[in-house]
Amino acid sequence: MTEAYPRARRQELRRWPGTLGLLIFMPLALTGCAWLAQHQGALVLVGAFLAMLVLTVAWAMCGAGPGACVAVFGFAFMLFVGPAMGDYVLNHRGVRHGAVIGDVSTYWKKHGDGRACTVVATDTAKSDAYEVDDPDGCDDDLQEGQSVTLVVDPEGWLKPRLSSHANGVAPYLV
Repeated sequence: MTEAYPRARRQELRRWPGTLGLLIFMPLALTGCAWLAQHQGALVLVGAFLAMLVLTVAWAMCGAGPGACVAVFGFAFMLFVGPAMGDYVLNHRGVRHGAVIGDVSTYWKKHGDGRACTVVATDTAKSDAYEVDDPDGCDDDLQEGQSVTLVVDPEGWLKPRLSSHANGVAPYLV
């Protein structure tokens, strides 16, 4: 009977490195996955696959009950961290340009009409045209020829936005 206790204690001590690794590695990995998942194309699939892999490992280490909670909180974490990081990066690293609305078009969406604006930067050496979609700032009150400020990610990771929609991290994302 006295041998069983030290053996159980050794097994318990062997779990600590994996648990600490999971507590440190999982938020960092999910943050990277959330950053990848907000881009277009194949990076969405890469981010989702890596997140599934991380959450599956966490599920296996925690067990079925706590693992389900880890998976739900992991996906919620990804849903909010990706856009919050995009807003933060664009607010701090984005380059602001004077621009003019060149064209406003309406397109059909499932739940109403959407608007897309072509914005032409005026304070650069060449007049670059950027497409700005409905959620990124092409509001109903914008008209062709109107002066606006455009915020562009210098590395091209994030879509350009109008300055009225690049105000940093939204309070509900924090």
